[in-house]
Amino acid sequence: MRRFIRHPTDFPILVFSKDSSHGDEASLCDISQGGLACSLQRKLRLGESVALGIPSLQQGYRISGLVVRCRHYGKGYRIGIQFSDETEAFKSKMVEQVCQIEHFRRELRRDGCELDSEAAAREWIERFGSQFADMFSG
Repeated sequence: MRRFIRHPTDFPILVFSKDSSHGDEASLCDISQGGLACSLQRKLRLGESVALGIPSLQQGYRISGLVVRCRHYGKGYRIGIQFSDETEAFKSKMVEQVCQIEHFRRELRRDGCELDSEAAAREWIERFGSQFADMFSG
């Protein structure tokens, strides 16, 4: 069974470090209960503290973590970030669920079905909620 979730590409993330107070745009690859993997143009140091945000979804919202892996990958780096604690992991789960629901809503709109955020959330939870919860359970 898959233990991580593919993040929708229509929600890029920002990685904030002490060297980038405005954040570096990154492509989030996978997210799980304990952390995430993303692609970034520059190298980060192992053990470096970072904050993550999704500005297109929620301005000013941050999740903190620690760089646990940094490998050269293609034209950039694949970065592994471990969430700082259980609170940060829970926040990431909630934010990821909102991203998944909004992505689902956009897909429905492309197919000609217009739902407000609340209706899309109910539909997404009915279809995918238990599967999503299973992926985030320990």
